[in-house]
Amino acid sequence: MKVGVFWRRFRNVELQRKLTQDKIFDDAYDEAFQHYSAIREAGFDAVLIEWKKDPRETLQILNNEKVDLIFNASSLKEVAFLEAFGIPFVGSGLDLVATSKAARKKIVAYHKLPTPGFFVANSPDRIPEHHLKYPLFVKPVRGRGSAGISEENVVKNPEDLPGVVAKITQKIGQPALVEEFIQGREITVGIIGYENPKVLPILEIEYNSTITNTFEHKMLDHEIIHCPAKLTSEEQSRITDIAKRIYKVLNAKDFGRIDMILGRDGIPYFLELNTFAGLTMSSGKAHNGYMGYMAEALGMTAAEFIGSIIQSAIKRYGEETINALSKRDLMTS
Repeated sequence: MKVGVFWRRFRNVELQRKLTQDKIFDDAYDEAFQHYSAIREAGFDAVLIEWKKDPRETLQILNNEKVDLIFNASSLKEVAFLEAFGIPFVGSGLDLVATSKAARKKIVAYHKLPTPGFFVANSPDRIPEHHLKYPLFVKPVRGRGSAGISEENVVKNPEDLPGVVAKITQKIGQPALVEEFIQGREITVGIIGYENPKVLPILEIEYNSTITNTFEHKMLDHEIIHCPAKLTSEEQSRITDIAKRIYKVLNAKDFGRIDMILGRDGIPYFLELNTFAGLTMSSGKAHNGYMGYMAEALGMTAAEFIGSIIQSAIKRYGEETINALSKRDLMTS
């Protein structure tokens, strides 16, 4: 089976580049190369494929390379492209990727799973009336990699809210998701699989001289990582149960990372499900992904880790289906 590994310049930092051009290192190729190497070590044929602005160019490359399965799709456009042409790929589908953080929170809340109260603001001049308790936390409704996040995003006073909303809506160009800032421990839960998902060791992010996980704090590896997190058996059981239920109700596929705050009341509050979670491990030039830390805590090699994610996709599609689809001429289908 031949696996195509997508890569795209600035994929992890494209939103942050709208705010700052300094202190931004593009590790997109290094990340993809690490995945490519792991896939080959896992026993698959593999090829690196750069995502092109003109999808017809990408389609031509896929057709020429006779790729069976795509790994590392990392944007709405890429997932939509793959689904439109019926190309098998690893990861969640358009039904989840196309939903915003706010929509995901609504689904989670509908299923009576804990998430902080929230609203969406489209401009600093039209902030909805609300009854949320300060402090509040403001972030892009479709952000990634802590883009646009600095300490000012923790809003303690109502008069400061419009300015932070403006940063998101005017500079990043997205609606702002405003939610209650829950005091507690930041944890993240990596999950692999689909029908019977497996939870990886829970990771805790401790801040180093900051009050939240800002862009610089995260991307420059300033966090203090605890993996496995120091949790009681009761806390671990509760977090694992809620995380798996969220993974299921959002219909995540093959892998994903669920960010939570373990509140002082002992409740794990859902913040976000990352469908393009970082999978890189410490051996390499790329920024270390949280799920990479989790795999290392289990003693997994990169080949075992990435290979298990690919096997989830193969099982979900069925190997015969993948083989049949790969034999088509994509340019005429």
